[in-house]
Amino acid sequence: MRTVTPVTAGDGFRVERVVIRATTEDWTDPDPPSGHRLTLVCGGVFRARVGGHAFPADPVTAYLGGPADEQSIAHRVGAEDVCTVLSLSPSFMIELTGGVPVRPTAAVTGRLAVTHRLLLARARRSADPFALADLTADLVGGLFDDRRAHVAEPSTRPATGAARRALADAARELLTLDPVALGLRETARRLGCSPYHLSRVFHRQTGLTLSAYRTRVRVLRAIEAGRADLAGLAADLGFADHAHLTRTVREECGHTPRALRRLLVAD
Repeated sequence: MRTVTPVTAGDGFRVERVVIRATTEDWTDPDPPSGHRLTLVCGGVFRARVGGHAFPADPVTAYLGGPADEQSIAHRVGAEDVCTVLSLSPSFMIELTGGVPVRPTAAVTGRLAVTHRLLLARARRSADPFALADLTADLVGGLFDDRRAHVAEPSTRPATGAARRALADAARELLTLDPVALGLRETARRLGCSPYHLSRVFHRQTGLTLSAYRTRVRVLRAIEAGRADLAGLAADLGFADHAHLTRTVREECGHTPRALRRLLVAD
C-alpha cells in the first residue's frame, strides 16, 4: 500500500510525503518518467532502481531520477518505509546545478538532514512560501554540491568494480537495518569477507568509514525520533549515555538534540 500526502509546493518544486507498506518483495511496476524526482528516506531501507541502476535506499542516501528515468522499488514485506519526494522542474534543476550532470545518489549529512526536517516542520506551520523555497534550494543544492561532474573513474576490471559496489551496498543495507547491535566482524561474516577487506572497500566506495556511516545512521534515527527522553534514546541507539548522544548529534548536525526539537517542533 502506498500513501502520498502533499506537503508543500512552490515555484519549480513540489514536496510530498510517501509511506509504503509492501505485501510483496517484488519490484513495483516502473513509474513512467515524470521530470526530476529526488527521494530522501525518512525511515526504513529498500531497493530502488532508477534508469536500470539498482541500489539500496536508506536515510543516509538520497537518490535522483531524471526526466528519462523509469523508477521502481522493492520493499520488505510488512515493513513501513517513509520518504520525502521532491519533484523538481527542469528550470529549477538548471539553476541549482548549472546544467552540469549529477550522480544518481548523494550522501545525506546531519546538517542536510536537519534542513530536510526543518522544511517539513515549516511546511506544517504554513510558513512563508519564500522561506519554504529557500529551504528547498538549500536542501537540493547541498545534496548536489558534492555530486557535480566528477563521476568515479572506471575500474580497469569492470567486474571487480561491480563486486565492490555490491559489497558496499550490502553493508549499507545491513547497517541501516541494525546500526546498534551489528558489529564489524558480524557484518563482514554475513557478507562473506574479512573485516579488513570490507572496511577498505566500503571507505573507497562511499567516502565514509564503516564507523562513520553507522554513526550517521544512528544520528539520523535520533533526529527522526525527536524524543525528549535523551537517556532512553541514547540507550536505544547504542550511545554510552545521553551526553555521548548530545555530543555526536551536535558534531554531525551543528545542533544538540534539545535544540533540534525546539527548531523542528510544529505549532
